Amino acid sequence: MTKKTTIFRQLILNVIIPVIIALLLLGILNYKNTRTILEDANNRKNLIISDEIQSIMAFQDATLNIIEENLNKSVAEISGKIIEIFNDTKNIEQADLMEVQLKVGMIPGMEDIYIINTISGIVVNTTFDKDRNLNVFNFGESYKNYLLDIAQNRKFISEGFTPETSTNRLKKYTYGATKDGKYIIETGHYSKKVDDVKSMVKQRFYKIMQKDSSIAFAGLYIDSDNPVELNSGQIIKKNDARKKAVLAAFADKKRKSLDTIENNKHVHYDFIYMERKNTTLYKSSVIVIASDRSAQIRLLRLEMIKSLLIFGLTLFVVILLIYNKTKTIIMPVKKLVNNVLRISAGNLEERAEVEGNNEITTLSEKFNEMLAKIEEYYAMLEEKVRQRTAEIMKQKQQIEEQTKRITDSIHYAKRIQDAILPPEPVVNKMLKNAFVLYKPKEIVSGDFYWMTEHNNRIFVAAVDCTGHGVPGAFMSMLGFAFLNQIVGKSSDLEAADILFKLRESVVDSLRQTDDIKSSKDGMDISLCIIDYQSMKLQWAGANNPLYLFKSTFSNSEDLSPCNDLIEIKADKMPIGITRKGFIPFTTHHIDIEVGDMIYVFSDGFADQFGGPENWKFMYSNFKKLLSDIHELPIVEQKTILDKTIEDWKLNTEQTDDILVIGVKI
Repeated sequence: MTKKTTIFRQLILNVIIPVIIALLLLGILNYKNTRTILEDANNRKNLIISDEIQSIMAFQDATLNIIEENLNKSVAEISGKIIEIFNDTKNIEQADLMEVQLKVGMIPGMEDIYIINTISGIVVNTTFDKDRNLNVFNFGESYKNYLLDIAQNRKFISEGFTPETSTNRLKKYTYGATKDGKYIIETGHYSKKVDDVKSMVKQRFYKIMQKDSSIAFAGLYIDSDNPVELNSGQIIKKNDARKKAVLAAFADKKRKSLDTIENNKHVHYDFIYMERKNTTLYKSSVIVIASDRSAQIRLLRLEMIKSLLIFGLTLFVVILLIYNKTKTIIMPVKKLVNNVLRISAGNLEERAEVEGNNEITTLSEKFNEMLAKIEEYYAMLEEKVRQRTAEIMKQKQQIEEQTKRITDSIHYAKRIQDAILPPEPVVNKMLKNAFVLYKPKEIVSGDFYWMTEHNNRIFVAAVDCTGHGVPGAFMSMLGFAFLNQIVGKSSDLEAADILFKLRESVVDSLRQTDDIKSSKDGMDISLCIIDYQSMKLQWAGANNPLYLFKSTFSNSEDLSPCNDLIEIKADKMPIGITRKGFIPFTTHHIDIEVGDMIYVFSDGFADQFGGPENWKFMYSNFKKLLSDIHELPIVEQKTILDKTIEDWKLNTEQTDDILVIGVKI
């Protein structure tokens, strides 16, 4: 259907839309171009700062290497003297390390001694009180193995300068083992020269930030496991987004970025990976440059506002011009349209106004001629409609009468079907403690339950015939009659034999063959034979299983020890013709005792659609429901099952016939 429009609207669409698109593209292009220029400038600036930081760090590395080379000999001699003093480690944990410190020529406050127990990893004695009783094995498995290797092989290792956790000062550490390997003697050495170098580097970083007011921070993070800022010693908080970005830069060895808002400012972080070769202080690090982009974002917003103002002004001017030009053209057309609308509302006696001498005048004249013919046709059509309506009402009455006769017949069929089903008093007399939940989908049902008693044996079956409604009801009548006939002739048959004979009867009566066009109707059944004298249960099933809850442990041949629901699976074939042929069914022999709970059923309960997502109830939920209620009285079980399936259906139509039989021994 074509959407109604006007000449003015068409002009707007054909002229204004291209203008709008052109202006939008121009604005977007201008915005993107401005943003690209700013981003390129920021990237170049950050790369220049990064190069400057790398130059500063290269200078620091070279300086520290020179200082370390001068210190290596003296710290090795000091460590050797301390190890010699503690040739006997008997009193090493109580020794006055201050005295030892002076004896070997160490400078208090600048150099420290640490005694580490190689068994526990605890600093048992030290001149640096903050680390006393510190367990260094907690630093990680690799560090622990590192120290144990020194102790076992009596190594001496002099490390490079590294930041001290508590003070953030650079400190040089050495490690040497006592002769008995029970202790590690660690020495730590500050250096005034190193402190001066680090202070100078820190000042250089500060000057970098002063060069550009937009640079909020420039720093260097080391340690890829737990990043720490080299100059300030600041550790990034665990959940800080910056930590994730720094770790990603370490892991990927690539440049990363992060945009965030801090103190109402738009801050952009650049994380630039830097790898160093000629240093022991850090093998890899990440340069962090934080820039305040608030001014740039304001500039971009200003560009966007300018584009919108130009766009709005241009659009207003174009629409005004089009309106003025089209007004003189569309007024005569609009007057004709108004006349036509009044006529189309049902006022056929009205006519369009004829004035002027142009194409609109000719159109009005022809329209009036056409209207006169329509008025004539309309009268003829009304008469035909009256006649056809009378015919339809007569046919409707006939259909309603036929429907009533059919419905009355089906209701009578239900009375017959209900009459053959065992009534509740008969069920209670035979089984004492049982319930039958029977809910047909339609007036008559394709599910039926069958019960009888012969030779002190009670036969109970839940049967699901092909289809539901009238077709299913015909099958149920056949099934009921066949079961009565089979058991009536020979009540000593086993459960599987009864199913076999039932299948023969169905196939013969329906003249079923392997031919594709042949009827494939049949039944699914779960059949129990209960012998209360011997306390034995026979069961056989065609497609439908048996659920059993034992009151105590059972050693029956068909059961495994279980305190919960026991499912005995049915033979996977129906009561009817199959390609498998006439394969015998299986009889299961089960020992029963007082308190056992037996359930047989059709598939209607588990296949019912409903719930919040309009899905099947499912056998898993059915099993859980039975597990929850199987110890309750029989009447309560039936009530809960009925309420559960009704609540599940909500406003959904019943999917199939529902049948559940519960028997408590």
